[in-house]
Amino acid sequence: MGEQGFTATLSRSKGRKSWCVIFRHPLRPTSDGRPGCRVRRGLGTQDEGEAQAMVDQLNTLLADRSYWSPTAREQAVRDVGEKVAAFFYDGIKVQPPDPWADREAVIPLPMKEDGYSCGLLVGPTRAGKTTLLRQLIGSDPERDRFPSTSTAKTTIYDIEVILAATGSFRAVVSFLGVNEVRSYIEECVVAAMSAAMQGKAEDEILGRLLEHSEQRFRLSYLLGALPRRAGADEELEDDCDGGNEGDEGVEGITADEKEQQEEALRGFLERIQEIAADLLAHAADGLEVEPSSLDPEDYDAFVDIAEREILGSPRARQLVDDILDEVESKFEVLREGEFSYDVAEWPARWTYETSDRGEFLRTVNRLSSNYAREFGRLLAPLVRGMRVQGPFKPAWLEDGAGAPKIILVDGEGLGHTPASASALPTSVTRRYGAVDVILLVDDATQPMQAASQEVLRSVVASGHDAKLAIAFTHFDQVQGPNMPSPHARRQHVLASLEGVINHVDSAIGADAGRRLRRRLEERTFFFSGIQKPLSTRNRLTQTSFRNLLSVFEEAMLPPRPTEDVPVYDLANLVLSVQKAAQQFQEHWNARLGLTYKPGVTGEHWARIKALSRRYANQWSDQYDTLRPVADLIKFLSERLAYFLASPRAWEPADAPGDMQEAALDAVAQAVYARLHDLATKRLFQDYLNDWITAYAHRGTGSTRVRAREIRTIYETAAPVPEETPAEESVEFLDAVRDLFREAAEAAGAKVVS
Repeated sequence: MGEQGFTATLSRSKGRKSWCVIFRHPLRPTSDGRPGCRVRRGLGTQDEGEAQAMVDQLNTLLADRSYWSPTAREQAVRDVGEKVAAFFYDGIKVQPPDPWADREAVIPLPMKEDGYSCGLLVGPTRAGKTTLLRQLIGSDPERDRFPSTSTAKTTIYDIEVILAATGSFRAVVSFLGVNEVRSYIEECVVAAMSAAMQGKAEDEILGRLLEHSEQRFRLSYLLGALPRRAGADEELEDDCDGGNEGDEGVEGITADEKEQQEEALRGFLERIQEIAADLLAHAADGLEVEPSSLDPEDYDAFVDIAEREILGSPRARQLVDDILDEVESKFEVLREGEFSYDVAEWPARWTYETSDRGEFLRTVNRLSSNYAREFGRLLAPLVRGMRVQGPFKPAWLEDGAGAPKIILVDGEGLGHTPASASALPTSVTRRYGAVDVILLVDDATQPMQAASQEVLRSVVASGHDAKLAIAFTHFDQVQGPNMPSPHARRQHVLASLEGVINHVDSAIGADAGRRLRRRLEERTFFFSGIQKPLSTRNRLTQTSFRNLLSVFEEAMLPPRPTEDVPVYDLANLVLSVQKAAQQFQEHWNARLGLTYKPGVTGEHWARIKALSRRYANQWSDQYDTLRPVADLIKFLSERLAYFLASPRAWEPADAPGDMQEAALDAVAQAVYARLHDLATKRLFQDYLNDWITAYAHRGTGSTRVRAREIRTIYETAAPVPEETPAEESVEFLDAVRDLFREAAEAAGAKVVS
């Protein structure tokens, strides 16, 4: 049973009554670094039969590679129980996947030494980031449709495009792990069954199955969709890219495929309704009233218990397995290219190369398209990231002009509500140090939203504002009787930008407003009609594009050397850390529903539970807009901006202002990069068992208990230093001091105690 060397055996030491288990662990290294560390654990029983049963369960985990990941712990608990799962998972080092490094191993990004500059595109959903990217790489919106666009959230993973002068077209794609996919499917099944328990219509039940609440994982892309009821709104068709006949990026679903998909979906729907009805009857057995007549708190507890019943139901788990099998079969549509597999034999990476541009785009569109008529054969929900390289070139460049040597990184839109902009995802902010240009793309037709404001705040606080540029799209749609000319329309948009700059200046200080105005004076661009191929009439837009390319060219120039050295006194750091920790605690106490804070909305218990599930299973450091790690980075970086901007002294004392600014930027960037590791370690990795405990609570009162336990994690991981600090506060303050000292000295600054 299991691979050789990875089999558990029953043992009992001489003179002892209790049994123990001995096995070699496939994920824990020996002293020489090889897998197979010998583990001996007491089973806590003197009954040989009970002990052997636990050993057999452990061998189930050792024999199946799909369990060989920390992210599979929750599934293992359901299959073999908490105690046996702990034997296997306790002590495994947290190693979140690094899809960027995975892609880098196949297609490394060119460096400045190669004459390249790299740009990160950020901005709100529907602002036009991907449409702008299409223009920069010469992707025809009708013929190519790469990458995909729509009026809804479309880009759900990083896409990196390397414009090369010559050569073939290459792609590398990294995929979500099998346990992440399973977890998404489980949450979709739970949502669908909950809807069935509430007596919802079939359309809503199926809708919850086919689209995850985060709108990032859509089973409809993979499994297809049932025909809409007569008179129903054609939401799927309107929401997606194109919808025109003759799409050259896809082959088309055959009638037989469509019939098979609809048959499978109807089967899944019937099973969901049947299982939900049985579970509802079972869960309601102990109730004296109908579930629908319960008060809100008791009904929430009932739903929580019902969800546990769903995940614990063998029939529901078999349904999840069957859907997962159906999803895995969709990889077969990629007949070109080559797959690499992980230890669970699940596709981890796909690579492809061809000299045929049309064939290349048709193939990679399988992994990026959202074309409704291809539902059932689109793999985008399974993709974690994509990198492509080839002789892409803007169509509006003059004949004979070479392709610009740039790299463009496009990611998920940032949302439109204030809550979604409380902090930018770490997947975005971690890239600041690796790119040369940060291009904020926003819609000129409306005032700048909270997400865009947050981009400006984070870029300034991180010391990367010298990389910033802004692209305002839909400029042709800015209209009004008070705006008779393009100049008046530009001034109207710039007035909105000025308001945001004032907001950033008041929030961060440290001369943020002046810096932003100066940086953006020659780096704010306006674009019209970019959803279509540009004509000679698009003179303003073509000029803006050429000026934007000049920004990329300037970014390749080496920074001006500076010998000016800021000197910092760590004694003055305490107030900044204290203020940041206090802001973090107040913010999250309000979101957990434990206190009230103006401007912060308490989160629904189910969302807090979903966040704890991701932390407990090490899937992600966020759930939707709930981003504790990103929030701690935000508050620390903004408070430290005050400290960074006011060093104790300068060497030499009469250093010119621009040289001082460059030196301060270098320190801020070094600090910001290290804050990501600090926040991840303290809030995520160091408290794994606490997150597991918080997630495990069920039933009446579990919402408050979970919220209080999460608050305890935060208060221990990022405590507020007081006048008489506790041990946790001293340790946290020391960690920030050590981080600052290391970062400042690496950036050429001096630190005194």
